[in-house]
Formats: sequence, structure tokens, C-alpha cells
Amino acid sequence: MTKWGGCMKIKSGLLFSAVLAAACALLIFPAQASQGAQKGVGYSLNILIPSLYPFMVLSVFVVKSGLARKIGRALNRPTQALLRLPGEAAASVLMSAIGGYPAGARSIAALREEGLIDRDQAEQMVCFCVNAGPSFVITAVGVGFLKSAQAGTILFVSQMISFLLMGLLCGAAMGKRSRTLRKQESGPPIDAARALIASASDAAYSTLMMCCFVILFASFMGLLRTAVKTRVPAAILSAALEVTGGCSDLASLRVPLWAVALAIGWGGLCVHFQVLACLGDIPISRLRFAACRLLQGMLSAAVCFGLTQLFPECAPVFSNISGPVSAKFSGSIPSAAALALMCLALLLNMPHEKLEIQEQ
Repeated sequence: MTKWGGCMKIKSGLLFSAVLAAACALLIFPAQASQGAQKGVGYSLNILIPSLYPFMVLSVFVVKSGLARKIGRALNRPTQALLRLPGEAAASVLMSAIGGYPAGARSIAALREEGLIDRDQAEQMVCFCVNAGPSFVITAVGVGFLKSAQAGTILFVSQMISFLLMGLLCGAAMGKRSRTLRKQESGPPIDAARALIASASDAAYSTLMMCCFVILFASFMGLLRTAVKTRVPAAILSAALEVTGGCSDLASLRVPLWAVALAIGWGGLCVHFQVLACLGDIPISRLRFAACRLLQGMLSAAVCFGLTQLFPECAPVFSNISGPVSAKFSGSIPSAAALALMCLALLLNMPHEKLEIQEQ
């Protein structure tokens, strides 16, 4: 007890010292903190919300509307054989691959709330269902930061391959032991309109929370830049903390493309906190989660390096990026219109009656 009490006192002392240091830094360097927060607001408005919010809505909608079960019946065998997961998880896995970092986590939480996966399966999915969306990787990072759509495509393909490898590794780690799902004990099924309303509200809250994390970490990075003046250590620290600013800083240094892939695979501590916040009450080992993020980042970097060797014409992409980097390419009117039409088509094809979920 004495040793445990001593450890708790040390942790409390370190936490108090960190809070005190942060408070003093905010008082001494308010301008730097404000500039960092302004960058965070810009990242949130220009990149995070346009690229993430629609996918957050769809990720929760496929679970709440009962579509996850319908899709699961068709994909049950490959999902169980490759990932050691029930078919109901297939839709969330697919959405996490293209929906943006926390979209998969929120969909996993919805699956858990509906009783479609158990705690161990939720933790398994969180270990690999964390990926940047194509609009961020290809448009914001590729076109916006690196000035090359080819580089963005290579980064996205690298992420998808590392995502599949991580899924297979996590599935193999779970073994072949039989897993029985709990029967759903919720109320009557929700119709499509109510499911969409609930999903939009849920995604709005989650997106707002993520924006707050981005602004907070961007503000902290603004303070840290006052102490870390050298560009290379500052870029590494930025990539470790927040992925958007980190990719921008790495691009300005003209680092090899695999280094950017590593940063995207890692995601940054800001994304880690966003994912953990989206999980709600689902317990997960933070050390295991961080180790999986690092492993996925290393796999993505290795795959990216191999692809640049196969396609050397795509490697020297860092040209004319000395000016200010803009993230305005992360969203566009045509892409928004296409997404709206897809959602409308989905709703029009939904049955008018309530989606009855048949027990097996």
C-alpha cells in the first residue's frame, strides 16, 4: 500500500506540475496560443467537418437502421474467416476504411450499444479500424500540402494495405475460438427517418468534440513552438501530436513520402483522444491502442516506400510548396452534391415500413 500510495503521489505531482506549466505558458505566451488555436479552427472548418461529418452520420446510420445486420448476412463468412469478427461488423469495418479517423470508433460504439459485438470484439476492431479518409489523404495532404494527387493516392493506397494487414493480424491474434454474440435486448427497431435523425445528432456532437480536441492540441503546439525553434524537431513533435498540422509541417520540409505515411498511420495523440472519447464506456488498453497505431504507421510507411520504388515517377512530388499551405481542397460543391444524392437515393430505396430485424 505504501509503494502504491507513493506512485499515486508521484503521478499527482507530475499532473499538477504539467497543469501549472500549461497555465503559466498560456499566461506568458497568449499570442502564440491564440495563433495555434486559430490554425486549429481553420483545420476544423476546412478539413475536419467537410470530410468527416457526413461519414460519421452514415457510420452510425448503418447500425441504427438495421442495415449492419442485413449487410452482415451477406458478408458473414469472409468477415469471420479473415477478421474473426461477426458479419454485423463488416459495415463498420468498411466505413472505417474510408470514413476518417473517428468514424470507425463511433460505429464500433454503436455496434456495442446495439449488442451486435462484445467487449473483446470491440477492442479488436479499435486496434485497426482507425484510418484517415480519402478526402483528407488525397485532397488535403496530397493536393493541398504536397501539390500532387499522385502522392495522395500512394499515401491512401499505403494506408489501405496497412489497414488490411492490421485487420488480419488482429484477427489472427484473437485465434479461432468460438464467440457467441449476446441477443439484442433493445426496444423496437428504429425506422429510417428516426435513425437518420438520431445519427445526425450523434455525429454532430461527436464532430464538435473532435473539433475541440483539434483546437486544443493546435493551441498547445503553438506554445511548444516557442520552445522548439528548430524546424525538424518541431515537425516531428507536431506530427506526434496532431496529424493535420504535422503533415503540413512535414510537407514543408520536403521529407520522403514514407515519413508522411508514418504520420498518417500514427494519427497523432489528438486523434487518439478523439477515438477514445468516441468509444464511450467501452474499456480498452491505451497502451495496446497506442502500440497498434505505431505498428500501423510503420506498416504504412513500409508499404509507401515499396510503392515509391515501384513507381519512382511519383516520389519527387515536393515542388513549389514554399508558400502558405491551404486546405480548401478538402471539400467541394460537386462532391457534396454527389454525397447528398447518394443519401437521397438510399432513403428513397428504404422500405416504408419499419426495418424488422429477424432473430436467427
